[in-house]
Amino acid sequence: MRRLLFGLAGTLFLTGSLLAVPQTPKKEPGIYCQLTGKKIEKCCCEQRDGKLYCTLAKKTIAKCCCKPPQATRQKKS
Repeated sequence: MRRLLFGLAGTLFLTGSLLAVPQTPKKEPGIYCQLTGKKIEKCCCEQRDGKLYCTLAKKTIAKCCCKPPQATRQKKS
């Protein structure tokens, strides 16, 4: 009976200490085009006739539409 109680107390202690550890944000690789929402490996913007052009949206833009992914927190299970 005593072993069972110590085992249960140890298990509860370890579980509580693991839950107390802060989780680090998870970053996804790649970048996203804000105009299309597509995930891409490299910037889709290029210079054409002295203007910036998005090859995915196929239109002229004022500034680069590519952005890095937002850091997201992992969900607790």
